[in-house]
Amino acid sequence: MDYPGQEWDDILTEVASTLAQLPAEAAAEFSQFLDWAGERSRREVEEAYVETFDQKRRCCLELTYYATGDTRQRGIALTIVRDLYAAVGWQLDNDQLPDYLPNILELAARTEGEEHELVESMLASHREGIEILHAALLSLSSPWAHVVAALRMALPEVDEATFARMQTLVRQGPPSEMVGMADRGDLPWPTVQTPSSLLSPAGENEL
Repeated sequence: MDYPGQEWDDILTEVASTLAQLPAEAAAEFSQFLDWAGERSRREVEEAYVETFDQKRRCCLELTYYATGDTRQRGIALTIVRDLYAAVGWQLDNDQLPDYLPNILELAARTEGEEHELVESMLASHREGIEILHAALLSLSSPWAHVVAALRMALPEVDEATFARMQTLVRQGPPSEMVGMADRGDLPWPTVQTPSSLLSPAGENEL
């Protein structure tokens, strides 16, 4: 999901080598992406990446954008995500915002036990954004839709409340501005300050 830099070919090789360890459906999604990437030069992949993620707001990889838009409330949301990084003792080493999806996925890969559960819960709490991102990528026939589809399989099943919020975001789009600064308790996801609330109930995986 990150920009295809100098290590792109090595990343593709590493992903391909781990497919046998994944559930069949997730492996199939990654295989389709690998087939697409393997038929193109890194420059072609870079151009497709920029066109998809840098030029289309509906394919934004910054998860808090979907719930808060470009509003002052987003600053609070970003602070909460930074709190998560601090809680698991990890510091960003790039210039992306903390809610940048590849950063959170890397954090999930680097953590274990309770810390990993915190990161998984952060991802699950932004399920609406992930669903909208997936739908946007599908509408563009983007190969990255396969990668997000695999991610969705690792998240809890969407409940009715989440589905309703997702539909609202699809219809109305992210907020444009709000008056005043909302309290953290008003945000549409749990916070690191109350770790017990971050543990999502177990649910069946879905496509």
